[in-house]
Amino acid sequence: MKRAFLILVDGLRPDLLEAELAAARLPNLARLTERGARSRAVSVFPTTTSVAYLPFLTGCFPGTCNIPSIRWLDRTAYTGRWWRDRAAVRSYCGYQAGMLDNDIAPHVETIFQLVPESLGIFTMITRGLTPARDPAQGARKLVGSIAHYTNGYEPLDRRAARELLAAVDSPMRFVFTQFPGIDGYTHSGSPDSPQVLQSLQLIDRAIGAVVARLREKGDLDDTLFVLVSDHGATRMHTHLDLALWFTARGVPTLHHPVVWTRNPRVAVMVAGNAFASIYARPGVRRTGRLTMEQLRRPDAFGTNDDVVAALVREPAVGFVAAEGGEGSIRVASAAGEAIITRDDDSIHYTLLSGDPLEMGDSFAGARDEWLAHTFDSPYPDAAVHLLDQFSSPRGGDLVVSAREGYDFRDRYEIPEHKSGHGSLIRAHMQTPLWSNHPVPRAPMRTADVFPALLDWLDVPVPSGIDGRPVWQPGSAAREQTPLRAMAESRGR
Repeated sequence: MKRAFLILVDGLRPDLLEAELAAARLPNLARLTERGARSRAVSVFPTTTSVAYLPFLTGCFPGTCNIPSIRWLDRTAYTGRWWRDRAAVRSYCGYQAGMLDNDIAPHVETIFQLVPESLGIFTMITRGLTPARDPAQGARKLVGSIAHYTNGYEPLDRRAARELLAAVDSPMRFVFTQFPGIDGYTHSGSPDSPQVLQSLQLIDRAIGAVVARLREKGDLDDTLFVLVSDHGATRMHTHLDLALWFTARGVPTLHHPVVWTRNPRVAVMVAGNAFASIYARPGVRRTGRLTMEQLRRPDAFGTNDDVVAALVREPAVGFVAAEGGEGSIRVASAAGEAIITRDDDSIHYTLLSGDPLEMGDSFAGARDEWLAHTFDSPYPDAAVHLLDQFSSPRGGDLVVSAREGYDFRDRYEIPEHKSGHGSLIRAHMQTPLWSNHPVPRAPMRTADVFPALLDWLDVPVPSGIDGRPVWQPGSAAREQTPLRAMAESRGR
């Protein structure tokens, strides 16, 4: 029986994983991936927990799933009544976390639905799972909440390791396991803190135990292992609290946890915390977004100035983006403005007054060409994921992505985030993609893992997903290679 184990190490940077391997501190992963892949993939935007799990478990980007962020506002339903309309102001960081499954677009199928013999360990996305196939959900919620405030994530990682080993002797064909410790320790410290390194070594030992048990059973050759992360992370030296930024300009601001603001003129939804969705005039029900031109007008937020121009002057802001009309996206930064458009064959990035995505020039190409051209750029695959972000009706009027070292939440972030993620910068977008099977030479997105898992398990891939069938571990290894050579050629 073919089996697949997808191991998601939340918040793990690929360069840290590679450095620990080079230092011979990950012996079990070294042996497991020796003939397979030690590569990198590009995540989705925003690069934040739960939202960035969607590609692995559905094959779809956040916009396709209609989950634009961990916090969003339903502009078609919110009318300013903070109690009656509280369900229209979403946050998956609190009591509304259980709404995530139902919020995912109805047409999107999870791998748990497509593979009935599947198990989820510490998963936030449970659509298709029964309680018996989601054995650690209670511990994830209770112990996870305690760990957030005590910085004690080791019990969670140890529980995940025990459940993962127990799954080897179960009849489950697909096993998804999330290890939350590295992301938690990163937020409270740094991406390479001693606690992060200890957590990584714990995961290495857990994988070693699983491989040894599979070998005892004679099942190792029929098992696909994929180790991934949902996003990277960077240190945060400065917090620009965007809610306070708007409040200081006299704009009544709706934001979490203060969702009872009277007559708000802006809603600020932060994630990661280096990403923010900005909703203008949130109490006015409407279906469409305001365009960049409309957002620049003082009456958009009830100010005396151009809020967009003021935002891009802030050192914390890498760029902002908004609709430009007729399906286009306007991107602006302190360096100037550009426009993203698309036709049937290509996505076009055209410089207007500057180059906010730091690509060096205008560019046009198909989705695969965008990935290859920008994989190592300051903003990998940016045009593809900005178009996706604005495809969700629930997304903000204005999207703000932070520069490295900055984030957008301070006052109510308890405990303080000393490191974070969420933005479109390379250090947040690039993630590890390691496997015991070779992968294609071409660059990959995290969404491409989903069809690869189904291919291995001989399950038909649903139509309409964003993931591409570029990796077929169950087929002949044509044009596939252990990607250590690719990593070395990039100078890593």
